[in-house]
Amino acid sequence: MEREEKKSSPDTANFSEIVKNAYDKGVNETEITLEKLMEELKADLRQLVVG
Repeated sequence: MEREEKKSSPDTANFSEIVKNAYDKGVNETEITLEKLMEELKADLRQLVVG
């Protein structure tokens, strides 16, 4: 059971980093729209699944 948790741990860390970056971008960038933010978030998450 521990092996599975350790195996998925990098994915969890990557997911957390992607969500954190999206949040930071949404809070700090005044010119970004919700649609653009969602597009970037989807693209980043697809890379996580593919990679």
